[in-house]
Amino acid sequence: LLNPIQVWDLGNGGPEEILKSFSVLSRFQILVCGGDGTVSWIISALERMELKRWPPIGILPLGTGNDLARIHGWGGGYNNESLLYML
Repeated sequence: LLNPIQVWDLGNGGPEEILKSFSVLSRFQILVCGGDGTVSWIISALERMELKRWPPIGILPLGTGNDLARIHGWGGGYNNESLLYML
């Protein structure tokens, strides 16, 4: 479904380096898989990059709180169901 080169585990380092490397592509898109803190981390990194145009950002709420997803009506989070259905 996703090429492994397109997947970045934030446990291996912050998002800045990978966002910068992909931002040169014309069809740069982001899928954030995590909770509110992860989403905030990515948004903050994008703000610091001062891009002329932001890429589309999708959010897959896999965190513990997921307040952002809940208030937007996207659901409360992940309940161990297959991620292929969500993607």
